[in-house]
Amino acid sequence: MYKPIRQPCLRNQDPIMKVLSKYFCESGTVLELACGTAQHAVYCCQHLTHLKWQPTERADNLDSAQLWVEDADLQNLSRPMVLDINQPEWKVLDGKKFEYAYCSNLIHFITDESAVKVFSGVSKHLKDNGLFAIYGPININGFTSDGNANLDAWLKADIHPKAGIKELESIKKWGSNYGLSLIENESMPANNHILMFKKLA
Repeated sequence: MYKPIRQPCLRNQDPIMKVLSKYFCESGTVLELACGTAQHAVYCCQHLTHLKWQPTERADNLDSAQLWVEDADLQNLSRPMVLDINQPEWKVLDGKKFEYAYCSNLIHFITDESAVKVFSGVSKHLKDNGLFAIYGPININGFTSDGNANLDAWLKADIHPKAGIKELESIKKWGSNYGLSLIENESMPANNHILMFKKLA
């Protein structure tokens, strides 16, 4: 089967890995939500060998991730698991807790309600003092670029009417409601950010 390649992943995987390396610096396991093709998982595991990586994705999107993971054949990269973030309980994880969690280009593709479920689920499965990194565009008192405004319009038209780029203050509030405190906002290329949350002990 053809292994798909997402060009945006190729462009942003190195900047993302370099930021994660500053925070995900101790040995531990990373729970990745909505891993897509798993290109980020493969790249990070190749460079951050002290980390073990557990990618997850919806069942209907899992095939390409499996191809990438199988082809990489890395000892620190587990087979992708099926995980629907909208399920009230992430039972597939069987109560397991992780040192780190990560998602890329997820929050703006989903509704506010689903984003809240992301924070709720991550909080349940993140160890105390664990870190949660969110990569993607954010609003800061509105759109920060024309490109983000156009992206938001496309998301609402083609993905879901209630999808779209979220306000930073809303994201911070959702995290705080589940014991996750924003500790850093890293600016990234192309009007993206990495928001780093820490689970309070």
